[in-house]
Amino acid sequence: MLIGKRMAELRPLFALPQFEIVVSDTLLEEIRLVTARPKFSRYFNPVDVEDFLHFLSENSVRFKLGTIPQRCRDPKDDFLLELAVASDADILLSGDTDLTDMKQIGHCRIMTASEFLMSIV
Repeated sequence: MLIGKRMAELRPLFALPQFEIVVSDTLLEEIRLVTARPKFSRYFNPVDVEDFLHFLSENSVRFKLGTIPQRCRDPKDDFLLELAVASDADILLSGDTDLTDMKQIGHCRIMTASEFLMSIV
């Protein structure tokens, strides 16, 4: 989402009362680690990453995850599916095809930012 520049379109929406962002410590750490990788340095300004993490910390509900069962073809993404289930989320936004190909987990729809934006217009 950060690479695709969709955050600029999504951020004002996420400030509306009908939306609730859910995160876990694992998700926040994943964002921090991935954006710090040398191969991504041209995409991410460290100040923007810290601003994004601050936004998430201030505007989200944090969930602690317990045991994370395998649900995805890429086990590294299982924590996101567990977060969706544990938080009873309606929508999981991702650009990762390992997740978006699943279409949903329980009642939670898995969609790209573009699909989400089109669904609310």
